[in-house]
Parts: sequence; structure tokens; C-alpha cells
Amino acid sequence: MATLSSTKNPVDNKNACLLFLQNRGGRVKLSELTFSQTVIQDLITKDIAKVKNTGNGYYLELEK
Repeated sequence: MATLSSTKNPVDNKNACLLFLQNRGGRVKLSELTFSQTVIQDLITKDIAKVKNTGNGYYLELEK
């Protein structure tokens, strides 16, 4: 399964990551993401997303 990746500016990458999360039902396994650590950390810092350990792996989930 292909994942969305971009080398544009950080705002575009953050928006692309948000769209990717929304298209996946708001939850994606961290190992499936190809976005940079900076983009993911920015979403977590701004309380847009959180990392959750489900016992089956770590997932990035939308807060809302």
C-alpha cells in the first residue's frame, strides 16, 4: 500500500499528513507513515494528534 509523501514546505506536509489521517479514519499505524518526524511532532505538540499504544503497535490518532 502506497503512502502519501511530499518534499514541499512544512505547512504542505502537515496538511498532507492531516488529510492522510482523515482518509484513514483518523488513525494510522506509525510504521505506515512516511512523513518526517518534525511534521508528526508538530501535530502532537499542537494537540491535533496523539500517539497511542494499543498493544498491537503505536498509532497516530486525531484528537478530535
